[in-house]
Amino acid sequence: MSKKYHYRERAFLNKDPEMRAYIMAIVEDTRDIAPCFEEEWLHGEIELKLADCFEEVFKKVLKAARDLRENSLYKARKIAEFINAFVTAIEIEAADIEAREAIRPLYKALAAVH
Repeated sequence: MSKKYHYRERAFLNKDPEMRAYIMAIVEDTRDIAPCFEEEWLHGEIELKLADCFEEVFKKVLKAARDLRENSLYKARKIAEFINAFVTAIEIEAADIEAREAIRPLYKALAAVH
């Protein structure tokens, strides 16, 4: 029986795919595994990998105990919240820089007049 997945993706983090940085997430779908095969559904594959050009961070989620599952879900949500706030901050800063770059020629022109 081949594995099924709720989510299984890898994405490069640089525009140039020759660069090594990537993110990968895997969540195995164990719904079709019979309850009597506890070892298979309880230890299904759940992983998150994040790599820059030099190092790799790896997180394997253990599902054995309820508190471990809840903590893993808490971590995933916290990472998503953190990344979303980071993206918003970058977008704000980039827009501000672009606005200043747009008026830079006016400042240069004013400076040339004086």
